[in-house]
Amino acid sequence: MVKKNLIVKTVLGIYTTAIIVFVIYLPLLVLIVFSFNNSTISGLPWRGFTLKWYAQIGKNDVLVQSLINSVVVAVIVTVISLIIGFLAARGMTKFQYKMKSLFTGFVSIPFVMPWMLIGVALLLFFNLVKLPLSLFTVIISHISFDVPLVAVLVSSRLSKFDYSIEEASRDLGSNPLQSFFLVTLPIIAPSLISAGIFSFSWSFDAFYITHFVSGSQVFSPTWIWSALRYPNKLPLINAVSSIILVAELVIITIAEIIRIRDEGASETLFM
Repeated sequence: MVKKNLIVKTVLGIYTTAIIVFVIYLPLLVLIVFSFNNSTISGLPWRGFTLKWYAQIGKNDVLVQSLINSVVVAVIVTVISLIIGFLAARGMTKFQYKMKSLFTGFVSIPFVMPWMLIGVALLLFFNLVKLPLSLFTVIISHISFDVPLVAVLVSSRLSKFDYSIEEASRDLGSNPLQSFFLVTLPIIAPSLISAGIFSFSWSFDAFYITHFVSGSQVFSPTWIWSALRYPNKLPLINAVSSIILVAELVIITIAEIIRIRDEGASETLFM
């Protein structure tokens, strides 16, 4: 019986791995490979190895500006979301109050609501208050879904945090600000870094919401979407997408390593 269960688990594991590889990772690998193909057609036969598509990225002013806009917005959104998200996570874990469950559910709404609906709702709201679409509206919109992400990630760490340590530091003469920077922040710093990396990635990649609230501003996801209509730009899309893909895989891997190490350290600390 044990041997049979082991065989079943092995088969299911191989099947799941194969599905993930062929459905998710193989298309990404194909994208990267054909970004080096010396042909405007992303397909076989292979026309030879080239780096010219990567060289053309810097020559496309609109593409460069879209990347700059995406990075600037993602950085600003990440900083603001970390501050607000941390405060929300603290309220979700430290205090007890009647509406706590409702507040936690309210924070989690963006995870279950289609982003297209959020984008349409934000567009209607900005039109209602007569706020012109710009980088500012994009920043506000991205904060609306990045704050819940930070709150959920950080709250998972704060749920294991022993707040009596803060109280002990207060008893020893520290004020609330000193207690935070000298006691709380060093302990939760890995989770904040991990949440910041994921927050940056979410903001940089957000297409649906950015598409509705960006106005005349161009961002990397919207540029790629608009460029797909022109077959001669496909090699350039492959090149810039490959760079973004590799960069995000690296930073997300770093974030995941930090998160796993932080969880292991917290379990050891509070055992």
